[in-house]
Amino acid sequence: MPKVVPEYKKIAKEKITKAAYNVFTNKGYHKTTMDDIANEVGVSKASLYSYFKSKEEILQTVTKENLNLSFTDFFDNKDSLDSLEDLYKYLVEFEDVIHLTFEMTSLSSHNNEISIVNKNIYKKKLITLTNFIKSNQIKGNIQTNINASTLAHLLNAVYIDLCMQLIIGIDKTKIRESWNSSISVILEKDTHDNQRTLNKYFSNF
Repeated sequence: MPKVVPEYKKIAKEKITKAAYNVFTNKGYHKTTMDDIANEVGVSKASLYSYFKSKEEILQTVTKENLNLSFTDFFDNKDSLDSLEDLYKYLVEFEDVIHLTFEMTSLSSHNNEISIVNKNIYKKKLITLTNFIKSNQIKGNIQTNINASTLAHLLNAVYIDLCMQLIIGIDKTKIRESWNSSISVILEKDTHDNQRTLNKYFSNF
């Protein structure tokens, strides 16, 4: 059997991961089989096992390389409130990604490696949100009477609630209203100028 060079192995794993991501988002993790992934890649199932020992291991890699980026990219090193609207539009447009994220989270209860991946993603998400909020507090866009870390947890909770509403099929008009009202609580600075801040945000959309 010919020796597989490291460079080829890396390229092959990236190809498998990309194919798995496509299948997972279209069919859902639990309904996807290794045969499905192999067919998407265009190789035999035996070839997949040369690079990944299980479907769960593939999911771990998919999560590290795709799902985490899809969230943090909206807020990392950015200080514009436009990021909040960009995130909302992304979630509404790509609901399949949300399903995959929740499936990944559910596996944490019985898979320690996936649990570790999810904990790291959660930690990075909160750090990114906290930095985003701090930047906007400095610019005067977000209230400062509540510390950035607390508001980051609140914003994350709003994000999770939005995902849940999309998954269970709540009317998108009501989801939009829920998002706007929740974001308004995060943005308001004090009883005197909070309406001015909200108008500045919502007038753009």
